[in-house]
Amino acid sequence: MRMISFFFITLLMVIISCNEKKESKISDAKEIHRCANCGMITSKYPKWEQKVVSSDKGTMYFDGARCMFKILLDEKQHPQKIDSIMVKDYYSLEYIDGNKAYYVIGSDVLGPMGNELISFQSLKDAEEFKKDHKGEKIIGFADVDMKLVMKLAGKMKMK
Repeated sequence: MRMISFFFITLLMVIISCNEKKESKISDAKEIHRCANCGMITSKYPKWEQKVVSSDKGTMYFDGARCMFKILLDEKQHPQKIDSIMVKDYYSLEYIDGNKAYYVIGSDVLGPMGNELISFQSLKDAEEFKKDHKGEKIIGFADVDMKLVMKLAGKMKMK
């Protein structure tokens, strides 16, 4: 009986210890951000993280450009006073101005949530990526509409 009690107490201590280690790893992370659109933890996928900084809603993080555009194009959810739209350049992983970025759609590279708009600072890089990854086309910020976002999300049939 003592041996069984000792075993269960030891097992319980190991379980508690493991849980404490998991919690400390999460709290040791630089910052944990959630996608303002879908709620996914964006800091798990740093190369896909995008952000919109606004006076009225603060900094909103996204797990990809598709989720970002879904909020920006939705009249009920988009920030009223946008200070900056920052997307990650696919190759350098540096934040770039989302308004000036080139986006490749329809490629064989998937983001954390599937089909994605892949962003680039230079047209040359976007063209190279499109060629190497069977991209459909390159578009600018102003060319993105809700119909395209829904196609990429798989909620509409691709032509």
